[in-house]
Amino acid sequence: MRAEAVVYVKDLERMRCFYEGCLGLAVEDGAEDYAVLESEAWRLSLVVVPPSVAATIQLSVPARRRETTAIKLAFLVPRIDDLRSPVAALGGQVDPMSSQWNFRGFRRCDAIDPEGNVIQLLEPFALQT
Repeated sequence: MRAEAVVYVKDLERMRCFYEGCLGLAVEDGAEDYAVLESEAWRLSLVVVPPSVAATIQLSVPARRRETTAIKLAFLVPRIDDLRSPVAALGGQVDPMSSQWNFRGFRRCDAIDPEGNVIQLLEPFALQT
């Protein structure tokens, strides 16, 4: 059984490329208004918001952090530092190393996707060198 989440997006292609390219999710299904990405642990559905909602969303480059949501997705990654360049190249941003913290067997660091959604990257202690 995989954990599942749905993220409503304005720019489907950009968001699909981000989650596929940075977090190892593979496109399993899709159309012009959605994409379903999967890994062994995750099924993430990206769904395009209706045009009336999209008109109210202002995207920026770099993305503006959306911190007022009550949900934060967390992704297991081999090494947080290895993701800094790919995340930036695909429109996101990983918080500075100085903001990382250790909790319950993982080094943790927040990041944002290209639309400003805050996600958390989890690096297992056992894999750190």
